[in-house]
Amino acid sequence: MLTETTTEQGMRVWHARPAADGPRPALLLLHERYGPVEHSFLVLERMAEAGFIAAMPDLFHRFKGDRRPVELGEGRVEITDPEVVADLDATIRYLRSLPYVDRRGVGVVGFCLSGRAPIVHAAARPNEVAAICITHGGIYPRDYNAEKPGQASVAGLIPQLRCPILGMFGENDRSVPMENVSRFRRELERNGKDYWIRIFAGTPHGWMNATEPDRYPTRYHAASAEQSWGVLARFFTDVYSGAYANGQRTWLFQPDAAVGYDFAC
Repeated sequence: MLTETTTEQGMRVWHARPAADGPRPALLLLHERYGPVEHSFLVLERMAEAGFIAAMPDLFHRFKGDRRPVELGEGRVEITDPEVVADLDATIRYLRSLPYVDRRGVGVVGFCLSGRAPIVHAAARPNEVAAICITHGGIYPRDYNAEKPGQASVAGLIPQLRCPILGMFGENDRSVPMENVSRFRRELERNGKDYWIRIFAGTPHGWMNATEPDRYPTRYHAASAEQSWGVLARFFTDVYSGAYANGQRTWLFQPDAAVGYDFAC
């Protein structure tokens, strides 16, 4: 069951909790470029079933225009890095007011447009974030080129990260070229960051979204989606169990690409 609240900033936040008793670790699961839509709420329910307090803020709450074109992918709302930090701070404060939320650090997961948000927030709040996940976003060319006002290059943010990082990308995602995935891996290693990068063969952008078969009939990739949910749950379960707290560096690169690609370049 989803619970909705509104913060002091006028931002709506939704969360779902598992059936298990006792405090549970929290995940922020940020919405795609469409804003809070059906798929977003299914993501919350899915991760609550996996045992997490799953929460999502409305990152577009400052936008006063017509949401319908945005929800249909015909319009776009940009959010600056300071806005991301403020909104995630407010969401985390709300979660920590709930008696059934574990007081340890919160995990942050970004998809599509919000892919860069976990990097932004973890860089700004290194002591607040337990781990982050970037899914089919976050390292677009525009993220590296800092093309949008109020958004820094992710290259300058990576050295500031202290937490483990999960990156999930589709081989056929033309928005996130494999060259960028390779660069991301090299920068994580150069800066000594714990990471798990998973590339799914033959998989397009937005492959986990099964709610838009009419508009995007070739997007949903069932096999890759099921694997992704498993990877996501396993990663954060490992994080909260202390698997990344043993002082040993963890580098796991799984490029399940169907075509030959020189990831060493």
